[in-house]
Amino acid sequence: MKTPDNILEKMIENELGENRAFSISHHFEDNPKRIDVKRDETVFVTNIKIVVSANFWLEYHSAIESRLVEKQVNNTETIFYEIITKHKGNVYFTKSHNFEYQVSYTKLKIIK
Repeated sequence: MKTPDNILEKMIENELGENRAFSISHHFEDNPKRIDVKRDETVFVTNIKIVVSANFWLEYHSAIESRLVEKQVNNTETIFYEIITKHKGNVYFTKSHNFEYQVSYTKLKIIK
């Protein structure tokens, strides 16, 4: 069975192709509205931690990918949304109401 780390590693290898000069950085951001992505970068969103006490939705998208996370809740919950999505441009976040969330992502920069 593949783990999220194995999947991320394979996605990065596919993105690199024959390019072997690159840098990788790992980031955590609290409540981002946007993650800036430069032309020579690719971002992989790997995890979103959401703390909510009411029904909610959180949508995030870039030029090539869009995802919607939604759930009905009755009590305060911490939700870990573990999925790997690839983004070639800025990533934008919108949400249904005021709640806390943290985004974990990996940024790949190919050095020419």
